[in-house]
Amino acid sequence: MEERNPPATMPTTKATFVVTAMSFAVLALAFSSIFIIKLEHAEVPPLVIAFYRMAMATVLLLPLALACKRREMFAFSGREFFLLALGGGFLALHFGAWISSLRYIPIATSVVLVNSHPLFVVLASYFFLGHKPARLSVAGTLIGLIGMLIISKDGLSHAEFALKGDALAIVGALAVVGYFIIGSKVRTRVSLLGYVTPLYAVCALALLVWTLASGNSLYPFAGKVWGYFLALAIVPTILGHTVFNWAIKHVAPATISLAFLGEPVVAAILAYVIFGQRPPAATFIGGALVLGGIYLTMRSTPVPESVGE
Repeated sequence: MEERNPPATMPTTKATFVVTAMSFAVLALAFSSIFIIKLEHAEVPPLVIAFYRMAMATVLLLPLALACKRREMFAFSGREFFLLALGGGFLALHFGAWISSLRYIPIATSVVLVNSHPLFVVLASYFFLGHKPARLSVAGTLIGLIGMLIISKDGLSHAEFALKGDALAIVGALAVVGYFIIGSKVRTRVSLLGYVTPLYAVCALALLVWTLASGNSLYPFAGKVWGYFLALAIVPTILGHTVFNWAIKHVAPATISLAFLGEPVVAAILAYVIFGQRPPAATFIGGALVLGGIYLTMRSTPVPESVGE
């Protein structure tokens, strides 16, 4: 597909649809931590959680992908297949490392580290994609990260940092960079369904190998555990990551990366509604900065003239 030269700024009418879709995806992603907490209470190993999340998402999407995009998927060039495999590997590394980090360090610390990826994405977009960040984009990224630090200040000030957990969370952040950069390249030529289905399949396969190599058992589990696996596959994966994979064709990777910072804000609200956990004042202050940073970056981000698949 021929690429179009985007305008200097995002047109308001076209941006509305993209922003709405990304806002929906942030909400879906926020449920991820809720389901993972439930599964951790059931003593399910982190890598098993990650594997079943991606395996079930693949199974759910595969019939539709074969029915609608079979010809496209079987016509991938060697370069496209390589990029899909590499992107799936990065996504597997992200999920495996991030969920595993929660066993060694507090959630607040892990979230701060794994969500440091906007800085890396801005740099990687500049060096690998030639995207020179606008001043508003840089300002939005910094404001969003400051908001994340404020939200997690209690965890950062009282936690005893475990080197292994810190390293795993940072690896998870770096893996997101590769995932976004590859997605921005492949999605200019490949349809959404034709992209995410093999991507998730590669991710699930990589996580399966990692899980078995770690000596984790894939069964047996209680019925409610399988229900949470399915919920993880549908809500934060298909309705969350898949929507972001659609949006990455229309906005810069740095914007997608920064939008992920909205997840902890929404997750805090869900935790209050579902578990009765009242967010501290820092959540409201930091949350306002995160959302403000997303707004600034979105205003400075170009999109193509058409918003399609």
